Amino acid sequence: MSIADQIYQNIKDRIFQGALKPGDRLFESDVAKSESVSRTPVREAFRRLEQDLLVERTAQGGVRIPEIDLDSIEDLFKLRTVLECYAIELACERITEEEITTLRIIKSQAQELLKLETTNQEYILKQFMELNSRFHDTIYRATNSKFLVRVINNLREIVQSIRALSIQADNAPQQAWQEHNLLIEYLAQRDIEAASNLIKIHIKCALSQLKSVYEKNEAES
Repeated sequence: MSIADQIYQNIKDRIFQGALKPGDRLFESDVAKSESVSRTPVREAFRRLEQDLLVERTAQGGVRIPEIDLDSIEDLFKLRTVLECYAIELACERITEEEITTLRIIKSQAQELLKLETTNQEYILKQFMELNSRFHDTIYRATNSKFLVRVINNLREIVQSIRALSIQADNAPQQAWQEHNLLIEYLAQRDIEAASNLIKIHIKCALSQLKSVYEKNEAES
């Protein structure tokens, strides 16, 4: 992994974990100094993050984390619903027993994480996000549609940048993994209608939780 790759991944992780929030700014000189590198790999990392729509250029020469309004969030989640329902339809038809087993293993790991008692919420958040990504990656791969996977992954880059807010909602991880458990069974039964309906409910709940946190933050600011 190149220096630019490392800086790119580090900044992306900080965005996904909520360490970098909408409106926060980054400057090439500051990042280069903190990473003890030249500004060239930082500039390349910024360029890639901008292509992913995770940052936007500022007049001062740096980048900032975009501030997303509720209308934009709702548009993103509507698009997510369409794409993920299609992915679920294909996955129900094409998923293998090995992939079902993989989903069950990931679910078990999430259940163990839910039982973990720790004050390190940053660690918990990171682990949940990694497990959630692995879970959905397994389903997307089961579609055997590389074009659909590419489009969904591009959208996920944007959705994940605001996901840290929604996972902070009370009981969000517990509820999400209960729904994931049901989804595994529907996939195993190849029940397209039940799986699609569950995905719609899952995304609707995620949007509702995110909107509640967003509105609370707006009221407190």
